[in-house]
Amino acid sequence: MFARLTISLIVCGGFATFAWQHRSQPIQAIENGPLTDSDNDFLPDCVEWALLTSAGNPDTDGDQISDFVEVVQRGQPRVVGGPLPTDQEMRLVVTGPVPGDPNNGTWMHLFVRLAEPTAQITSFQAWVEMPILPGVRIGFDFLGFGAPVFQTRSAGAEGQWIQISVPMVSTNLLQQLLPCSIQVESFIGNRYLRSGVTLLDLAGSITSVVPFGDGTFAAQCIAPNPAGGGLTNRVCLLDLLEVGSGPGGTVFQIVDAFCDDCNEVECAPTCPASIGWLITVPGGLGVIGGS
Repeated sequence: MFARLTISLIVCGGFATFAWQHRSQPIQAIENGPLTDSDNDFLPDCVEWALLTSAGNPDTDGDQISDFVEVVQRGQPRVVGGPLPTDQEMRLVVTGPVPGDPNNGTWMHLFVRLAEPTAQITSFQAWVEMPILPGVRIGFDFLGFGAPVFQTRSAGAEGQWIQISVPMVSTNLLQQLLPCSIQVESFIGNRYLRSGVTLLDLAGSITSVVPFGDGTFAAQCIAPNPAGGGLTNRVCLLDLLEVGSGPGGTVFQIVDAFCDDCNEVECAPTCPASIGWLITVPGGLGVIGGS
């Protein structure tokens, strides 16, 4: 029997072994830069946009659990809840250009929490999957466009935090590969971790499917689109029916679409037009966001 679930949609008009070097300085918040971190929660503003957390509050839902911890744990940073068990964690996020970026470049961000400061990251692999090449893992290197930015933070009882941000190709080039899934897997200590981001072309915008809260997911554009209404998200809640699966991923049909409130965001007037669409999610929903 196929599964039925509700997903909220936001429509906006190799192998390597790492030797980590611990640094004491926090992430530098360069005004209007691609890695600006306004609330100093170790999540750049562009990442908070993509994940629907607040760039002005390090604890979006006010439950005394930092956004960073809830993000890497694939928790619910928008929903008040209790802490999850402490362990090694890893989370992959893809973001688009900040307004005014002349290169129109995209970024891949990898966030890691070491619950045990001495835990070793013994392996790491990143790749791209596309439904048109089912079962084929394409090395991530062809998407990279510059030197990665590496930062760490000692967060006491919340562990050692690591951020690696890699500049990627322009949105125009990335859009030519859609739909696709960027995924990473690693062994940290004795724990196997895998995280992925599914990227889709919805209404001409690159969107990623992310956990939204209370068991639902959201497809959020990877960057604000000033031409499409500035920094305003447009929310559409979708009822998806799983209708099949194959080498390219799990196939869902949108069987209902309706508007709902989401903080200060407003609904897209074209929301109901998505009923009947088929969406293929490479890698399935199981690896989106977390382990």
